[in-house]
Amino acid sequence: MKIAIKNLKHAEFASYETNCYQATVWVDGKRAFTASNEGHGGADYYEPLHAEGKDPSQARSEFNAVMEKVEAHCATLPKWGSEFGGEDNNDVTPEILINNLVHKKLIEKDLKKLLKSRVLLLDKDEDGELKIFEVRYKGVRAIKNTHVFATASRHPSAIILNNLAFDEALEIYAEKTS
Repeated sequence: MKIAIKNLKHAEFASYETNCYQATVWVDGKRAFTASNEGHGGADYYEPLHAEGKDPSQARSEFNAVMEKVEAHCATLPKWGSEFGGEDNNDVTPEILINNLVHKKLIEKDLKKLLKSRVLLLDKDEDGELKIFEVRYKGVRAIKNTHVFATASRHPSAIILNNLAFDEALEIYAEKTS
């Protein structure tokens, strides 16, 4: 089963304990329902899509069937542990799954914005730990290949994220910034 989100609207200013967002959830390539959270630490809200001409009870019935499929899919996913430690013994729920998708979309958005305006590289810091560094060029709003080449020549041992396929750069960026 493939679950994705689209049309993500995120309000950073209103995100207090959780992400304040609204998104459309797609299941197996079809619009399935909307998901949202007010950003105050409460649970997510899921609402059926109300297509024109569709009976509301039919829409609710279809929504319930999709949610059962999503919950069944979540039961097949590997268990997870808290970021504060502990064993991987927590079940994945639709809320965890969708929040992970929201988080990934936000990281994708940040990375796309950064790659346009600066050169990102993965290199060792003074302690020998791999970290993400950024190189900015004064007066430059859009990075060009010449900027990437100049940075690569000054940092030959570094991995330049701008030179990688986006998915590969995203994986590195998400790992190092989360």
